[in-house]
Amino acid sequence: MSKAHLWKQRGFYGLTDMAGNLIWQMVGLYLLFYYTTVLDISAAFVGTLFLVVRFIDAFDGMFFGFLIDHTHSKYGKARPYFLWFGIPLGVLAFLLFCNPSFGGNKVFQMVWISIIYTAFSLVYSGANTPITAILPSLTKDPDERANLASARMVLTNTGTAVIGAITIPMVHFLGANNNKVGFLIWGAIVGVVIAVSFILAFANLKELPIEVEDAEDQKKTEIKQHLSVGQSFKYAFKNKPWVVLTISFIAVQTFWVVRLGSGVFFIDYIVKRPDIVGYFLGMTIFAVPGNLAVPFLSKKFKNRNVMDGALVVFIIGSLFMLIGEQTSSLVMLFVGNGISMMAMGSVFTLAFIMIADTVEYARTELHIEEPGFLSSVPVVGAKIGMGLGGALSGWILTWGGFASTAKTQSAKALSAINVNFIWLPIILAVLIVIILSFYRLNEKAVADEETDNDEIDESMA
Repeated sequence: MSKAHLWKQRGFYGLTDMAGNLIWQMVGLYLLFYYTTVLDISAAFVGTLFLVVRFIDAFDGMFFGFLIDHTHSKYGKARPYFLWFGIPLGVLAFLLFCNPSFGGNKVFQMVWISIIYTAFSLVYSGANTPITAILPSLTKDPDERANLASARMVLTNTGTAVIGAITIPMVHFLGANNNKVGFLIWGAIVGVVIAVSFILAFANLKELPIEVEDAEDQKKTEIKQHLSVGQSFKYAFKNKPWVVLTISFIAVQTFWVVRLGSGVFFIDYIVKRPDIVGYFLGMTIFAVPGNLAVPFLSKKFKNRNVMDGALVVFIIGSLFMLIGEQTSSLVMLFVGNGISMMAMGSVFTLAFIMIADTVEYARTELHIEEPGFLSSVPVVGAKIGMGLGGALSGWILTWGGFASTAKTQSAKALSAINVNFIWLPIILAVLIVIILSFYRLNEKAVADEETDNDEIDESMA
């Protein structure tokens, strides 16, 4: 495969996740603000809506993964979903910010946003699950798989950093200071970008065909496909590396949601510098060097070891921030945050590579072909992590007696903020390192076995 083709594949693969995360970032950062301040919807209602929808769609990624495994088309298993769900995701990105007033009837408006938000969350899973599911089918080379995952995260982090930085200025510009109009137009622009990105990815990515063994070998190592739901769960839980990685990914998403959600509180109430919130939280772009480092590190070390190292670096960055807080040093705070962001760039890139490794392990060692179901981990983990992380943050703040209307927070409330932003992520990072000690998959050995099988098939052909 030529270098030009490899770079083309990396670019269009990364474009899929960048597209999905444009709207995911907008929803995470601005939808609560939009519903409550622009539409004047009750914050209690919005919070309840977000929680209920998390219960509704927590495991829809597995459902879409199951569908992918049972999809047969001339375009492959996962690739058609870029069209089937990518275009609707673009439409729903617009509809999230297109809300009729219904003549001032708030009940009708709340019903409308409930339907649209629920549909968005379900369709997002349908568009996001095939992004991870298609990775094992794009290449059998573990090094190129690392390059693809790195490209994916580079474009994702670049897109999320940009959308976080320019959304409010664009809303003000497009709406001429009418936020409702501004969000409407900006939502339409983002929706078009999302739909076009998925169309381009569909047109330019190709899935490798599944290797068919000769009849004699197939009797010995028949690849099981078209599994029932029960069989999918049964064989997934036989895939011990996948089980360990699933638990780890949920823990990663949990502490990341806790940390992201408590960042504003940390800067406002602990550092007492609300003027630097935008700069501090906009350091997502520092994840890009971490994304880019993974392909080089994965060539020299096992993926699990690189993941352990990245989590240790994250802990070091968090301790730098703790020192910055204690010494009132903004330099230490920003350096620590930059180190943590770079580490998490590597962590998330590695997670997607390791999921693809477990899919390959299922095929070569367990003789199971279910890339869609096994690759649903990121979506399931993100949603469970979002629910757990949000709940933990709220419970800890409640334990601390945090009061949003108070001019001065109590010492216990400040401790709760510190726990959320510094200590809980550190504790969970250590826990993940311990959990990963049970991850025994050697991706290089799996790749070598796959190569040997291919060579045998070619020699017998």
